[in-house]
Amino acid sequence: MDVDESLLLVSEPATGVAMITLNRPESLNALTWPLIDELRRVLSEVHRQHDVRVVVLTGAGRAFCAGSDVGGARGRSDVDIPTRFEAQRRTSGLALAVRQLRQPVIAAINGPAVGAGLGLALATDVRIAGESGSFRDGAIRMGLSACEGGISWSLPRLVGTSNALELMLTNRLVSAGEAERRGIVSAVHPDDELLPAAIDMAAQIAGFSPFGLEATKEAFWANQNCGFGEAVDRENRTQILAVNTADSREAMSAFLEHRKPVFEGR
Repeated sequence: MDVDESLLLVSEPATGVAMITLNRPESLNALTWPLIDELRRVLSEVHRQHDVRVVVLTGAGRAFCAGSDVGGARGRSDVDIPTRFEAQRRTSGLALAVRQLRQPVIAAINGPAVGAGLGLALATDVRIAGESGSFRDGAIRMGLSACEGGISWSLPRLVGTSNALELMLTNRLVSAGEAERRGIVSAVHPDDELLPAAIDMAAQIAGFSPFGLEATKEAFWANQNCGFGEAVDRENRTQILAVNTADSREAMSAFLEHRKPVFEGR
């Protein structure tokens, strides 16, 4: 994959795993227009690569992502509202692109995840943090709404309505330890063990069938916005489709034969 390495690094640390690293460490990986566009392009390409089963998203240096560094059309008073709105959508579209990626995404959060960086982290499917990890909304101190990049949707589902509003309205910094206690991240590791832990988790997940992984992510997120009966109906349809895949038959044969299954994505 051709990548602008002044903005992103893309590697394959394990079979079926793509690791995407925001690579502006001197700016704490703050999002610029070139970085936003390059990350969206790479996510689109990864989405089409069926040999990639899991994605790890992290930041180079001492930060995950310290927010936006875009200025321009979003912040200038002389720009008309349609142009400003398009710039806003261009930034917040990153979180949507991550959520819509067919592969599960694990965020390895090293250092601060602030503003748009927090929205990006919360859009991933699984989050783990290093001990230096921290979380802050950030927008309200700039006279902006703290509701941005999907944060107002994601955060209440993790910590509850009152807790989410407290964090958003006070702009309080949340440490990695508190984030784990509140369910924002599932685990905290020493900083030098964070990436190995993320890669190990990704490799374990990548060992399952591509259809099973994709169907689980799609049904899980769709079922967050429907009634119980509709959720069960969607699960039933998904399972019927899964049972008819070659990978499902291979998994059943491997279980009966006491061997490791070999999945081919069929």
